[in-house]
Amino acid sequence: MPAQPNPVAQAATIRVESWGLLPYEEALTRQLDLHCRRVGGQVGDTIVSVEHPPTVTLGRNAPAEDIVASPSELERRGIALVRSDRGGRATYHGPGQAVVYPIVDIEALRLGVRGWVCLLEKAVLATLDEYGIAGDLIPGQPGVWAHGAKIASLGLRIVRGVSYHGVSVNVSLDAAGFDCIVTCGVTAAKVTTIATETGADPTVEEVSSRLTMHLVEAIEGRR
Repeated sequence: MPAQPNPVAQAATIRVESWGLLPYEEALTRQLDLHCRRVGGQVGDTIVSVEHPPTVTLGRNAPAEDIVASPSELERRGIALVRSDRGGRATYHGPGQAVVYPIVDIEALRLGVRGWVCLLEKAVLATLDEYGIAGDLIPGQPGVWAHGAKIASLGLRIVRGVSYHGVSVNVSLDAAGFDCIVTCGVTAAKVTTIATETGADPTVEEVSSRLTMHLVEAIEGRR
């Protein structure tokens, strides 16, 4: 029997990139460049996987009160603070977290914001299911949850029909960094990881790859 084709290789209109460990601001600059080129039709839809050093980010309209650690405390712990142009509130990034940024023309997929968010959430749920984790969506509380604790966050910006920013899934990161913030606007929210939920230790690359594949399949299914 011939080998099954690779969905990523087949999806000629979807580019897949891995940026490794990259500072948040540098990754944002690269995203903005990709977004500009996607809007201009110079590149196709692109899914980027990346890890960030310890960083707290605030969405463009998030209140400063979402940061509960002082600037000196953040500096002492080696955590950068960045005001992002994405939607949403405060979140934390760090090594051991799979971050996936789909730079995708959602208008061409005939999707609005809610439909795009649902597609991303379903891709995260499908990825967690591969690890035996039953993810939950809680009305009024953004992101994906497992046993009452946040395991994945979403934050987006859509300009001229093209979405950027995306999804972060906690794989094995030190969740103590979330103590510096009000997580996604939810006071006293608990945080968990795939490693905590399963007792296993999957790599960030593995989780990013699985999530990317689910996104590719979902996007191709809309064409």
